[in-house]
Amino acid sequence: SIKSDHIIYLAPFSFFGVVSAHPPVIGISIGSRKGEDKDTMANARQSRELVTNMVTEKMKKAMIISAMDFPPDESEIDPSGLTLLPSTAVQPPRIAESPAQLECRVTDILEFGRPDERRNFVIAEVVMFHIKDKFIREDGFPDHINFNALGRLGDDTYQGRKGSFELKRIKYSDWKKHQ
Repeated sequence: SIKSDHIIYLAPFSFFGVVSAHPPVIGISIGSRKGEDKDTMANARQSRELVTNMVTEKMKKAMIISAMDFPPDESEIDPSGLTLLPSTAVQPPRIAESPAQLECRVTDILEFGRPDERRNFVIAEVVMFHIKDKFIREDGFPDHINFNALGRLGDDTYQGRKGSFELKRIKYSDWKKHQ
């Protein structure tokens, strides 16, 4: 997502999925921090646009870096080592290393929970799909097996094509000491 002062944010989301195929709609659950919107949520509310990038096992180090609590005036892009590509239908850019990117427009936001622990469910229509050619089967459908997508099972446990594994989150303060 992009902040109004052009800071580009990158954040992994565990609770993400397809809501509808026709029209193509996704849902993303974004928690709050002590009742305040996280950067991505604030930007989705303001711009009504976002890009969802599929994460692969090759991207796991970048994904863990992007999961840190960076200050609002600092982008996760450079520290993650990922490369930006311009989008074609929305303002936020895409991630070049991702095999599939979904450009989306927010259609609705549902809020749940107590004010100090609010959860938001962002509903977004996919307005443009980008899938790298090598991940398209002969019948024109995505080759899901070769994406080698990474999914979070909970806590520090992730699931890849070859099974589950643990990947510890990094605290921003610890990471910053080593920079």
